[in-house]
Amino acid sequence: MAKLDHILGLLGSEHAGERATAALKADAFLKKHKLSWRDLIEGRIVQGPRRSEVGIDYLEAAESRLRQMKAHNEALEKQVSRLKAQLDALKEGAR
Repeated sequence: MAKLDHILGLLGSEHAGERATAALKADAFLKKHKLSWRDLIEGRIVQGPRRSEVGIDYLEAAESRLRQMKAHNEALEKQVSRLKAQLDALKEGAR
């Protein structure tokens, strides 16, 4: 998929030769994998096996990262609230 993504990206090249080569490579890719342009457009491309490392639970890793980001976001929201309160206090003191 990464290779096809790169090939299709070259279809927007400002150089006619690159566009033509990309179109030929995309067509060859589809033929090699016994796919049609319609399959590509409708998302029916079957991806090969994904690389994974033994012992890594990617779902758990993603959920852990989401929990970390949520905690970080909550800490930032508290900090923003404190800073707004301080700013309001400074504005009141200036009046």
